[in-house]
Amino acid sequence: MNDDSQKTWADFYLKKKDQRLSEAALMWKELHKVGVTNETVLALDFLHFGSSQEGIESLAKQLSENYEIKVVPGNEPGYWFAQGTTRPYGITLDEEQHLNWVSFMADVAQSHGCVFSSWALEAPSIGVKFNSEDIESDS
Repeated sequence: MNDDSQKTWADFYLKKKDQRLSEAALMWKELHKVGVTNETVLALDFLHFGSSQEGIESLAKQLSENYEIKVVPGNEPGYWFAQGTTRPYGITLDEEQHLNWVSFMADVAQSHGCVFSSWALEAPSIGVKFNSEDIESDS
């Protein structure tokens, strides 16, 4: 990869990370509005994508230490997805932990040549679910 290509990818990843962090801040506000607290047990689902099966598989292997992970081919040739979840277990998060988790997911994806695409937090005890894809951020 030449220097221009590396800069383009670095800029893309930084933009995506900023977008994800903005979505995370907005999502946390919405979760808090509907009664989610730092003690609410949440189910967490997430998705990464990449154009390299090897990259997605190495990312999935790393994340499988803490999550249930499945690698699946995309609908379009040449794309792969790593689908992850905390299910059947739940987690608790505060706002800072949520933001740090999103930052980590963006960084770990980049380290494998992949992109952190989306995530969802569900609070089954109060019947709410928020998906990052439904959050509109300014970034």
